[in-house]
Amino acid sequence: MRHLVVTRFAVPRNEPDTLDWYRDPAWIERRLELFRHFFVPSVQPTGVPAVLLCGSAVADRVAQRLSDLPWVRVEVQDDWHGGWTAEPDVTLTRLDSDDAVHAGWFDAVDRAPASAQILLVREQLRFEPTSGRLHRLRRREPGPLAAFRGGVNPYSVDHRHLAARPDAQVLPGTWLLQIVHGGNVKNRRLKAWRFDRRAPRAELAAFGQEAAARS
Repeated sequence: MRHLVVTRFAVPRNEPDTLDWYRDPAWIERRLELFRHFFVPSVQPTGVPAVLLCGSAVADRVAQRLSDLPWVRVEVQDDWHGGWTAEPDVTLTRLDSDDAVHAGWFDAVDRAPASAQILLVREQLRFEPTSGRLHRLRRREPGPLAAFRGGVNPYSVDHRHLAARPDAQVLPGTWLLQIVHGGNVKNRRLKAWRFDRRAPRAELAAFGQEAAARS
């Protein structure tokens, strides 16, 4: 099975307060910094290519800045839910451009039962680079990392509602590293019940963060 990672890098949001963020050069530069620091080290070693969705106003600029990464391509998308589709033999993984995926994710997806067309996660690691804190986090709703078999658009449905799909299945394990930073829209301080415990920083190595795992 072929794999492809898709991320909404700079797509206009359907929220008035953040609609034009994707046009802001400073915002784009910060996203590029996060992308290179977290997304790239976790995906590049797997050999899986990535598609970055960007609004037509900024797609050329982003493509130019990432021209040194031959496994990354930029595609124009001006619709927040427009997403991306692929051939039926491709499994699409949706991953936020400021997060990281576990090195074993794609193999785990391949081993999952064939009856599951969508693979979800409910557990993740949450890392605050400024403080160095790493927590294991439980979610009621599915997390933003998910795999869609059959080349299906991974952004056609909000990730919070995917669990209601009869063809969806939770993939046990900790496959997502979510990065907490000042530019996150949704990364607010969470209630204590959602945190299982502090996690050892050594776990960061499986997400391409070897230096942080040793510090």
